[in-house]
Amino acid sequence: MLFQPDLFSASLPEWIQLDSEGEHALDEVLTHLPDPFKRLQCSPEQSGSMGINSTNFRLKTADGDFVLKRWSDYADYQDVRHALGIMNWLASHQLPVPAPLKIQQDSFTLSIDSGTWSLFPFVEGAYFSGAGEELPAAAEITGRLTEKLALLPAYCTPNIGPTHLALADGEIFRRIKEMSSRWDTLFGSENAALLDLSLPLLMVEWERLNSTKLMGGRIQAIHLDMHPHNLIVEADQVVGVLDFESCKKMPFGFALGFAALKQCRQTLALGESSLDPGFVGSLYKKHLLQACPSANEIVAHIGDLAVAETLRRICIIFRYVLEKREENWSRVFGIQIGHLSEARILFG
Repeated sequence: MLFQPDLFSASLPEWIQLDSEGEHALDEVLTHLPDPFKRLQCSPEQSGSMGINSTNFRLKTADGDFVLKRWSDYADYQDVRHALGIMNWLASHQLPVPAPLKIQQDSFTLSIDSGTWSLFPFVEGAYFSGAGEELPAAAEITGRLTEKLALLPAYCTPNIGPTHLALADGEIFRRIKEMSSRWDTLFGSENAALLDLSLPLLMVEWERLNSTKLMGGRIQAIHLDMHPHNLIVEADQVVGVLDFESCKKMPFGFALGFAALKQCRQTLALGESSLDPGFVGSLYKKHLLQACPSANEIVAHIGDLAVAETLRRICIIFRYVLEKREENWSRVFGIQIGHLSEARILFG
């Protein structure tokens, strides 16, 4: 069913106290931290949000709470440097972004055998749920962030982002369609049945968007993954935007379309059943435009942009199945398929 709670619908961040083995694994990095961060008041805690941000650790000290982050093994030093530069610059311009802290001499990073690490102030609050006035606040901060990222200085400009409706993605869809006799083996019976039901819609959307020559707006730095667990809220206000590894340089409309979809569907998934999706979508666009006049060029087809980004993510799942045989996709396959219809119901 559409607009049902999913992986990103838990409203409270979960922090789990490390066991002795986990604490021992952190010993090396803790010894390298500046003195105030070594004086812990209790054992470190690890993020337990279903594996999301599971390499984030909460440190409770006499000077406050902090997040110790181990960067992904797939992120090279340049990616990390850009993400930290973006966060520091946005925080200096009064955006609700946790500014990185100096972890070693004049550096925001510490590189040791266990990986690359950074420190941030802990942002107290809950994940975005859409309750109360959270949706207008999220739309406005998404818009403010978009306008400010357009002015990002060159020294922290992120890498080029993905291409939408690419020929290579079309080829992946074609291969999947031709392999229907193997879907049970590739996807498992449940997801194969879901694919059998949804493939006609998927192909209709692919062909429709390719024939319309969809334009995503100006190319700029943009946060590509403003989903509910990357928005920390308190008292109906967004007090923290997270995950700047997801900042890319690309046509900004695709990111705004997906942000609008994720934030609006969360509001419907956790809100009253009487909420009208069309009203929720219109309310979001109204507040987005108030904070982001640049969105005028894309807001009329924000549903198309959300679908285009969803198709790109479905293609990534297909590529994992065909080329990498990875299984992590199984948690999000049904979610992404549902997004195709949800985007149309919200935005037309």
